[in-house]
Amino acid sequence: MQDYNDDNYENEDEDDLFGTHRLQQELDKEMFLQECKRGFPLVLDPTEYESIFGTLTEEDKETLTQVFFSHYHRLGVTVDTLVDNWGLDWIWVILKDCERTQEYELCGIIMIIIEEYSNPQLNKLLGDMTREKKKTTKSLI
Repeated sequence: MQDYNDDNYENEDEDDLFGTHRLQQELDKEMFLQECKRGFPLVLDPTEYESIFGTLTEEDKETLTQVFFSHYHRLGVTVDTLVDNWGLDWIWVILKDCERTQEYELCGIIMIIIEEYSNPQLNKLLGDMTREKKKTTKSLI
């Protein structure tokens, strides 16, 4: 015969009878958004965010979009700093949301940001690869 176990329920919602887990989750989400507003780097990517807090709500997407563009317009923030703080995955989420809401001017700004960030990185990568190819060609000769 099996011993009685209080945790042997199929419905896991009953473990959180007073809703403390949901309250803590809401507080953590608000802290994440508040840190984002203050300009701290985003420590969660969109998939981690969804696994912890659930799917992004329209309100959260709107908040993130407003915060992103306030950081973009802030003096002294370069494209590299902006992308390093936000990450291309969050910028992509914001781009898709702006596209869905037909904010095409904002989409254009985001595409310019991605292009300005990506082109020097790609040129550097391609330049490094070209230099290595020249070195191996010289060593073969």
